[in-house]
Amino acid sequence: MKIERSERDARKNDAEVKRRQEVALGRRRVVLGALAFWASGTGKRIAQIFANDGTQLADLKEVANRNAKKKKSAEPVDWFREDWNFDVESFSLPASALEAVDATLEALAARLNDDGSFGCASELFGRDPGVAGLCGLAFLGAGSLPGRGRFGRELEKITDYISSRSFDAKTNRETHDDVVNYLRKNELSAEEIDGLIVDFREKGGKSMYGHGFATLFLASILGATERSEVRERVRAAVELLVRTQNADGGWRYEPKRVPVADVSVTVCQLSALRAARDAGVFVPNATIENAVGYVKKCQNADGGFRYMTLDGPSGIARTAAAILALQAGAEDDSEAVARAFRYLEKAAPLAPALNVKRLDKTSYDVIDEIPRLPTSRIEYYFYGEFYAALAYWRSARDTASKERWARWARRAYPNLLARRGDDGLWRSNVSVDAETALVLCALLVPFERTPFFLR
Repeated sequence: MKIERSERDARKNDAEVKRRQEVALGRRRVVLGALAFWASGTGKRIAQIFANDGTQLADLKEVANRNAKKKKSAEPVDWFREDWNFDVESFSLPASALEAVDATLEALAARLNDDGSFGCASELFGRDPGVAGLCGLAFLGAGSLPGRGRFGRELEKITDYISSRSFDAKTNRETHDDVVNYLRKNELSAEEIDGLIVDFREKGGKSMYGHGFATLFLASILGATERSEVRERVRAAVELLVRTQNADGGWRYEPKRVPVADVSVTVCQLSALRAARDAGVFVPNATIENAVGYVKKCQNADGGFRYMTLDGPSGIARTAAAILALQAGAEDDSEAVARAFRYLEKAAPLAPALNVKRLDKTSYDVIDEIPRLPTSRIEYYFYGEFYAALAYWRSARDTASKERWARWARRAYPNLLARRGDDGLWRSNVSVDAETALVLCALLVPFERTPFFLR
């Protein structure tokens, strides 16, 4: 009897996974088809579909041009006193926020190198394909596609660059000094890194981050490009991930099966794998299931997530990332996800205004107090809000979860815009281009203009 019940449950689970995959793939085709129609210049009706109200046009450039004609105050914007709409079904940004996003998109596009990369080899993570992928994701989020739309030219260059950084062992590029040094340093062979998306001159030494974000970008444009080599690059990138997943189900900084993985790199790879699968590229079920299992092993008693399976404190950024990873593994309604959201709401950064209240302590299953910190003291704040935007938005399906998203957005969006530089960029000691792209993506997620942002 137990065996029959187990088999029945397994069939039910397989059917649910298949249903979710079909729904995700169907929604992806609708979004890409609509975007392609809009980007062709004939999609006025599609622009209305993607606009969440009458004032939010599909092309942010139109918003900026329209508002540029209005008289502007010389006073700096107080983002916490702006007229925001945080209704999930009719989300909109205030005009000043749209103008800021629009100006930042232009500023980021101006930083693109001729070859499609960002930064220079002497900078930390300069020319990293992953940084290019994140910037590309931001341009996709603004409604453009490679070769089409306002940032179509930039997206074409980014696609070219990332594709050119996909290592193919058959072409014998291991004869190049940069490749030889990389292989020797990491004790790898050319065959072992076949499919790795990397710039061997990149200064940072964490090539799997770049590989994950670059693969995510390529997977996001598969339905919008006729270039066969893009699908081949994604397929090779996925095969490398399958080969290099460690025994616990995770990944680390370099493309090899290491004894100890970490949550941050693992979430990055899992996001890429789910995007590839949703685009129709084969990904073994076991690879995703094992990755989700690894992430779950890193949850602490307070609901937050530590960096590794080894003991360690919970962190806001990695908890937001972990939630997205669990959602990718069809764990949306699990207790692990519910506990993680409760941790995030309790540990949420301080907001200087908007009357953001703490939730009642009795609503949590932990006793100890988790202190809230100002955003300036939160490690990897922009990175964390990128994942939080996706996690909160994807979970916003019923009244309670929609209100939870609104609580997060009411705090996060003004906080993010308040930290924007006078030149339109967001800065940290990691990468200006990456941080700016992460914030842009967080702000653009609710517009759902690229499949990875879909609820």
